[in-house]
Amino acid sequence: MIYLDHHAAAPMPEAVRRAMHEAASVAWANPSSTHAAGRASRQLLEGAREALAAEIGAKPADLVLTGGGTEACNLGVRAVAHGRTRLLSTSVEHPAVGRSVERLGREGCDIVLLDPRKGTAPSPEELGAHLGASTAVAIQWINHETGTTFPIPQYAALCRERGARLFVDATQALGKVPVDLAALGADAVAFAAQKIGGPAGAGACWVRRGLDVDPVLDGGSQERGRRPGTPDTLSMVGFGAACELLQERLAAQPRLTALRDRVEAALLEQGAVLNGVPPRVGTVTNLSFEGWEGALLVAALDLEGVCVSTGAACSSGLQEPSAVIRAMYPDEQWRAGSALRISLGIETCDADIETCLRGFRRVLARKSP
Repeated sequence: MIYLDHHAAAPMPEAVRRAMHEAASVAWANPSSTHAAGRASRQLLEGAREALAAEIGAKPADLVLTGGGTEACNLGVRAVAHGRTRLLSTSVEHPAVGRSVERLGREGCDIVLLDPRKGTAPSPEELGAHLGASTAVAIQWINHETGTTFPIPQYAALCRERGARLFVDATQALGKVPVDLAALGADAVAFAAQKIGGPAGAGACWVRRGLDVDPVLDGGSQERGRRPGTPDTLSMVGFGAACELLQERLAAQPRLTALRDRVEAALLEQGAVLNGVPPRVGTVTNLSFEGWEGALLVAALDLEGVCVSTGAACSSGLQEPSAVIRAMYPDEQWRAGSALRISLGIETCDADIETCLRGFRRVLARKSP
């Protein structure tokens, strides 16, 4: 099996599995308990928080540990929107952000969606035209389907200048680009463990100190009242262990970019068209194949031992065209219905790419559009 769906979830490295195995005899205890078992679990939990904080230039106390990237995004969107009357976002956000924005719209917030046509990120000038002291912004750093990188530092500078608040979905950025929150200037930033080889169900939202947080859940006073519920210490241990490997992932980016370019060039020669534009991270390509259905291509490639996707894993099971590609190319709807996302990770090697391309050749040869 050749796994090329790393933007959905990255395989768990041995070091992460080992850390979780070693912690299992302690991590079961409730870390909010004050007895010895609870204190031992709390120590593991805080160690994971410190590991993430060290990699992103944050203070551990400013990190809210969550039950995954979706919850982290929901929390971050609500944090910046609290007390604001206008919320600015885009039509190509991950559903974890997009649907949270929609909910706030139903609750009375004025929603403005920018349309990144042809896959381009909104320019700082386009964003700035809507900013003001009553505005919050919820936007991705890296598009989960095309890899297009949004100019977050420029957005952040404009938001600070005009009194707007900024939430950044960095779930696809961690491990692909350096993250330094002290220099970034955002108000809230979300992360997810499974994108860097940690377990699913573990995430974190950094929230600028002093910013009121409207919890997504109702319950106890865990996480300083910002996220009620007993945390999953064992999963957080895995998240922390994965964070300790982030520098290896960053160092692998040039190699992965070269592999991605090989896949992309070969498939473009076979008639595919590219979705999204530079700047892009080097771990993903998104291609459309006119005359094909993306879901059928995924199934055919799976039979060849190649795992790819039609887009975000939380949406691909619906068997509907990619909403992201549809929004990017409204005048070429065939792109959305035939789009494939091929995403690489640190485990991807030359042999994987060769096997992938052989599988594509066999599948594409079965039909001439």
